[in-house]
Amino acid sequence: MPTALQGREDIVHPLWQFGVSAVGGFPPDYELHGGGLRYHKELNFYSAGLEVGRILTALHGNGVLHGRGEAVVEVIPFWLAHSPKQEDLIYSTLNTGPEIAEFGSSNVHGVSITPILFRWNFMRRESTRFVPWAQLGSGLLWTASPFPQGTGHPGGYTSRINFTPQVDFGENISTRKNQNLNLAVKVVHISSAGLGEYNPGVNVTVQFSLGYSWWK
Repeated sequence: MPTALQGREDIVHPLWQFGVSAVGGFPPDYELHGGGLRYHKELNFYSAGLEVGRILTALHGNGVLHGRGEAVVEVIPFWLAHSPKQEDLIYSTLNTGPEIAEFGSSNVHGVSITPILFRWNFMRRESTRFVPWAQLGSGLLWTASPFPQGTGHPGGYTSRINFTPQVDFGENISTRKNQNLNLAVKVVHISSAGLGEYNPGVNVTVQFSLGYSWWK
């Protein structure tokens, strides 16, 4: 049975949230450099996963900040980075002028877990149908082959393990009692933190999430 969280309102609120989501996104400006070469590349991300959240606090804060804190764990068993076939201009520090190179299509599969997410649900009224939220966290990404850039040419080997610090903004839309449609925008950084010989990283990815969750 739910436990009452005592804030300024004496209202019982479910403690646990269980959800599923599908996510797609891209890096707005993905630049690779190393070995005296520099070029941009198109890359797309797709993933599907599960999340479990638990309310941590009673209602706190004033005005627009009035709301509840929530701890969230996200597990992504399906993660895909897709690089379509493309032509790119490659620039060299030798000042020989850009050259055109063609890259074939490639996919990198992986799994990810984000065990540290803190979410603040902005709840000015307990009965509101729309609950915006913001969250911060960091996770781990394991890929079947080194990512990004495989062997990392021209700079050396990258890593199969990367870290994923992120900041997310979303909104839960109540569809029926204790059920939500969830919309979110995620800004995720992907980096091996030097675990490989070469760490090109993906500085900023913008990802869009559509999900559904149940409160218990």
